Amino acid sequence: MLGASIIIPNLHSPVLGNVLAALRRQTVPPLEVLVIGQDRYGVAAAAPDIRFIETPHPTPPALARNIGVVYARGVVCCFLDADCVPAATWLERLLAQQQQGRPVVSGSIAIGVPGESFWQRCDNIASLGWFLATAPAGERHFLSTANLALRRDVLHHVGLFNEQYRFPASEDTDLSLRLRSHGYPLYFAADATVYHRTQRTTPARIWRHIWLHGHQWIPLREQHGHMFGVPYWQRLARRVPLLARLLIPLVALRDMYDLYSPQPTLLRRFSRTMPVVYWARWAGYVGQLDYLKEQRAQL
Repeated sequence: MLGASIIIPNLHSPVLGNVLAALRRQTVPPLEVLVIGQDRYGVAAAAPDIRFIETPHPTPPALARNIGVVYARGVVCCFLDADCVPAATWLERLLAQQQQGRPVVSGSIAIGVPGESFWQRCDNIASLGWFLATAPAGERHFLSTANLALRRDVLHHVGLFNEQYRFPASEDTDLSLRLRSHGYPLYFAADATVYHRTQRTTPARIWRHIWLHGHQWIPLREQHGHMFGVPYWQRLARRVPLLARLLIPLVALRDMYDLYSPQPTLLRRFSRTMPVVYWARWAGYVGQLDYLKEQRAQL
């Protein structure tokens, strides 16, 4: 089995102890676990089996992951968020895909687990809905670095995380696009599951989260324009922003169809979340319009 370095960016996660305990229960143990960032609870520093790389200031996820890669010794780098508690077979399932010749593999987010609040569930669906355990396995256009394994040589080939993305929203999409441009397929393994204990437990926090995704989406598209065209709504957002704002309910409805139609279990078991998820999807488009408004103000 391939040796794996688990790399965890951390900024005072209250569930880091649960994450580290779950890593000790893996059916295939990792080669090492590295925690990078700050930890006011002292969990990482007190763990003798954890390498804690403390940073002097709060560190964006992209930079923290890059620091982890520099110190990593494993053939495979597994990126895990500090609020994602892995199932016992998580690493075994990711490495099994690696051994089948898939150099870039993302796992899934469990949904409907004990202790998950309604608002946590809504945030997971709105932001990570295409990577839920209810979603079909297979190739994806993008992957999430909350739960991702890739060979270290592949990462060095395409370049490390882009540190210009200082907020946790688009650095994983940027990496996904660079991987695809170098010919690496992106595979989603639904059976490599983590439990995402998000701290976004209020409507305001959920809105802010999805808004940030949208706010960084346009510069991301501009940087990787050769990878895809510009959708009609984004062209409209530049030319007639008021009309684009009025059309947000329709484009968010399209998102809902794309999200729920391939996941009948999600639709059947968690239909109560749909109004909130629909509302949250609006936030991404508002974020794009706000970004364009800021750009116009600078001209």
